[in-house]
Amino acid sequence: MATSLPVAPSTPSSVVTKRLGTSFGFAALAVTVLIWAGFFLSLRAGAKANLSPDALALLRFGPAGFVFLPILVQRWERIAAVPLRHLISMVVGCGLPYFLIAGMAMRHAPVSDCSTLIPGTLPLFVAGISALFYGQKLAAGRGKALLLIGIGAGLMLVFNHGDGEVWQGYVLFLVGSLLWANFTVSLRQSGLTPLEGAALISTASLGMLLLWLLEYPPIGLLALSWHEMCFIGLVQGIGVGILSTLCYAFAVTKLGASQATAAGALTPVLASLLAVPLFGEVPGLSSMAGMALIIVGVVLASRS
Repeated sequence: MATSLPVAPSTPSSVVTKRLGTSFGFAALAVTVLIWAGFFLSLRAGAKANLSPDALALLRFGPAGFVFLPILVQRWERIAAVPLRHLISMVVGCGLPYFLIAGMAMRHAPVSDCSTLIPGTLPLFVAGISALFYGQKLAAGRGKALLLIGIGAGLMLVFNHGDGEVWQGYVLFLVGSLLWANFTVSLRQSGLTPLEGAALISTASLGMLLLWLLEYPPIGLLALSWHEMCFIGLVQGIGVGILSTLCYAFAVTKLGASQATAAGALTPVLASLLAVPLFGEVPGLSSMAGMALIIVGVVLASRS
């Protein structure tokens, strides 16, 4: 008598769809981290090429401003309903003013310090703004994570403050992080989607930049080689301006905010490793120690 072979239970289509979504979420997150690391590397490349921050900003906001303009027009009623203070905070904190500050800071300090201090101290400033202006209390276990971030940043400031112009860069990094934190809180309070926020920031920044460049033409842009122009333009204009926004938003929807934020801690590691062959910048012991503490603090803060 013939015996029938056991049939393997079929996997429900919903489970397969979820697994595929998770895989695509991790892929999008990997692309985002690569772009974020490239953001700091391209800023440093522009500084070393004596490219003025406003010329670099033209490569950053030019493509994104035109791409997101139709979305701004389409969603204008929803965006215009947001309180003006939140709109200004978003444009200042993640748009042209933030970019110019980060660009100037990269003239004074290496990639490892910039990529660590700006995103690394972000949870510290977000917690401070949320507590002072919105009365939000810290989540359980978050205090220790923020303490680690503060110690790590303090370690870098104390031991590196006398190294030439590094101190000036550190001050600008922390100001940039504070602006970015204010943008983060304002975006959350506004209720806008990441796409709507990107449309507002990109188009408003391009408008301000074009008015500025009418009076002060960009310095050094035409002096760049095609290799430098393509690298900076692709990373800043297409990568940071468009792809990172869409990829990060997709990763958050598929993986959750905590996992997406924690993966951002990989940015300084990747940027610092790539800066060694590109610029010959090897982090010192104090920078590496501070980086380690900040990264651990960021991971713990995102999980709490």
